[in-house]
Amino acid sequence: MRSAAASDHSASGAPPLAGSEGPEDPFLPQPIPFTERLPQVSLVKSMLERLWMSWTPAGRAYLVATTLIGGVSAGFTLSYGMYAIAALLLALGAIDGVLGWLALPRVTIRRQTTGRCAAGALVTARARVEHTGRLPGFDLALREDLKPRVVRHPGELAYLPRLDPGQSVELSATFQPLRRGAYELPGPELLSAFPFGLYVNRKRSKQPMSLLVTPHFVPLVSLRVPAGHKHQPGGLQLTSKVGDSEEFIGNREYRPGDRLRDIHHAAWARVGKPVVREFQEEYLTRIALVVDTFVGREPLPPGRRRRLEAGISLGAAVADALSRQEYVIDLFAAGQELYHFQAGRHLAFLDDVLDVLACIDPCPKDPFPELGPAVGQSLAQISTAIVVLLDWDETRRDFVELLKDNGLETLVFVVRDKAPTLDPTGFLTAGGEVRVFSPAEVEQGLGSL
Repeated sequence: MRSAAASDHSASGAPPLAGSEGPEDPFLPQPIPFTERLPQVSLVKSMLERLWMSWTPAGRAYLVATTLIGGVSAGFTLSYGMYAIAALLLALGAIDGVLGWLALPRVTIRRQTTGRCAAGALVTARARVEHTGRLPGFDLALREDLKPRVVRHPGELAYLPRLDPGQSVELSATFQPLRRGAYELPGPELLSAFPFGLYVNRKRSKQPMSLLVTPHFVPLVSLRVPAGHKHQPGGLQLTSKVGDSEEFIGNREYRPGDRLRDIHHAAWARVGKPVVREFQEEYLTRIALVVDTFVGREPLPPGRRRRLEAGISLGAAVADALSRQEYVIDLFAAGQELYHFQAGRHLAFLDDVLDVLACIDPCPKDPFPELGPAVGQSLAQISTAIVVLLDWDETRRDFVELLKDNGLETLVFVVRDKAPTLDPTGFLTAGGEVRVFSPAEVEQGLGSL
């Protein structure tokens, strides 16, 4: 089981999202919606797909025409004219590819881009391109080299008709990650459709970097949490909520994020550096956020993939709403591993919670037999549980009953595109009845919960 905690935090809102589409890219195929399923593909199919993407729209039309004419000429052995046309078309494509490869300029590329974003967000990578060769380059553009099934390039690429020797220009490439996860960017590619605009030759700059894509979510307007206080043995410096009883336990050196009202001026004057009073919190609210990731084995059908992503998005929206208050959050989620991550005003950023949710894989087996004991170890200190489920069956009902029997105030949401296995009607918790939402409702935003 993984467990993590970071220091000092102030988080607000969700990552900026965008879904606007621009005109068709002359170098790339039409984009696909970022909510569409991205299936696993074989190595051969992936190579054929990449080869197909190496042709411009005009080049694809050329390929289709050459194939048709070649097929017709093969069926009519006496038609010398058809053979000649097919041969000329093949020669045209070969000349275009060879000349384009020879004419690719020698350049150095220095790229700058962000290392994290939200799924569906527009990311702009800027790069300084410097020509270090002797011959000019023509019909150039810049693109981040990413798998076509996890990213799209909305709008037109930054186009440069000519780059002379010794010239240095700045180009930008905008791309849109389609799915949460951790990806490796091998480096930007310089593209050229010179000379006939049929085939796209590319020169890659090896500048690997990691890109973390966090879940897409619509922030909640409000979240009504049935919260209470529980005693924390030894006291925890997890909240700065005004009004809670605090016990003075000593002084320590100032750390960024400490309250200014806790500065001890006399001690500061004595030691020559900022000193703050340290207090012990005995009572506070800890909330367990449990996210269900069980959808069966991959490859996932489109409906199951969408349900999984919607459930994780709802979990991210709940974590965002809780981060704007003074609660301590214990995130429990099961992917290929069981994650337990603790976050609060002085423990971790909201970004850290989103980072965990970004990397969770679908769970191939029911995680609740493992989640039950993991949550059970912390039940004595947890006062509230918010549970995001992908179904309502006996296992999940028993898990929620376990939470209730241990005195936790519970709030249960089910994300399901069809009726749950069991009817949750009549099952009451401190937060009310179990509420069922469709993936479409989660994607559009639930407003208040």
